[in-house]
Amino acid sequence: MATVIRGDDNFDTTPPAYGRVVRTAGNITTTSTSLVDVTGASITITTGASPVIYGVVQTAKKASAGNDFYFNIDIDGSLELGTSGLYMVQPTLDYDMNASFSGQSDVLTAGSHTIKEQWRVSSSTGTIRANTTTNHQFYVRELR
Repeated sequence: MATVIRGDDNFDTTPPAYGRVVRTAGNITTTSTSLVDVTGASITITTGASPVIYGVVQTAKKASAGNDFYFNIDIDGSLELGTSGLYMVQPTLDYDMNASFSGQSDVLTAGSHTIKEQWRVSSSTGTIRANTTTNHQFYVRELR
């Protein structure tokens, strides 16, 4: 076990809570123009009174011109990236683009928290690659 010097210059030997999910078996699609959960991208961890960092490693593809993506993180029912979320424009039709992102929450209350990636499209169908060649990863780690 490692000893960590916290931001208040005290020592902490309790390991931070973390979780990671990797999807490799089947692309994820949506036609929803309202935020929906990304299949399999949900983690429940128990934290102290600390913020968490979150991140997504993903490749996305649109099915039609004018179809843009919006991604967000839901922590216990509250959206981290505003009501619209992170907006990503894909300039070329049928092109795999890097749609990865990361961020940090505000300080959470001590206890159990469910953290999910959500997404929507502006129209048509959006695809997140999730196979053995191009997998989808979602992770959360408590900061102390």
